[in-house]
Amino acid sequence: MDTGPPSSADGARVVRRAVSLLREVSAARGNGATLKTLADNAGLPQPTAHRLLKLLQAEGLLERDTTSRAYRLGPLLYEFGLAVAPRVDARRLCAATLDRITRAVGDTTYLNSRSGNDALCLDRRAGSFEIQALPIEIGNRRPLGVGAGALAVLASLPPGEAEAVIEANARRYRRHGLTAERIRVYVEATRARGFAITSGRIVARYRGVAIAVGNGIGGVPASLSVVAIAERLDPRRVEQVARILLREEQALREMLAIAPAGTTESQSP
Repeated sequence: MDTGPPSSADGARVVRRAVSLLREVSAARGNGATLKTLADNAGLPQPTAHRLLKLLQAEGLLERDTTSRAYRLGPLLYEFGLAVAPRVDARRLCAATLDRITRAVGDTTYLNSRSGNDALCLDRRAGSFEIQALPIEIGNRRPLGVGAGALAVLASLPPGEAEAVIEANARRYRRHGLTAERIRVYVEATRARGFAITSGRIVARYRGVAIAVGNGIGGVPASLSVVAIAERLDPRRVEQVARILLREEQALREMLAIAPAGTTESQSP
């Protein structure tokens, strides 16, 4: 019996599933990810994930290592990226802010922004202290709520929106030894304190301190964070670092509020 062409709902579901796989491959970065890992992380049956991955590979959006069988982002995505100019160049706007924070604290400083239900690392600076905490590379993504910068972004969202993100990420939190309920506790503590503190969620010996950037950057929720080895962020120094972040966040927010439109919009050649 002919069931007719696929419905628009079916098409939308396929697109969402394909995008979820691309996000998971992106999160794996250079090491890539296997079919089983991608299917599990995306919450898809392996046969479904396999079909979608083969299609994405055929279109050049993914490539597969012949030895490890791991999937990595493909060359077509790089080509697409060359054609994209950000509406707001957050890295340029925040460069001086990151430089000042890094000089002041001597530890690694990060700029994160929201990307769907994830936090995306837009930029980072290594400090002068001999041991630097570099658990996250530029372009890495992780669920909102995991890590100081991602937690600060999540806590800055309106309560209903933050709850929707937590619900959507509930399964993904388990991979980081967390639960949705624990994330809710962290969000409430962050809002009450005014800044986020996390310890050992990405790398066991690291701690992080982060603050959300006012109304975000170009309307996109964002945060500034400092990550260091645990010995560098005892309770007394956490307060010192938080004051530096608060000061720089205020200065950045004031700069963004008065910046002419031409400094936040990409310009045509």
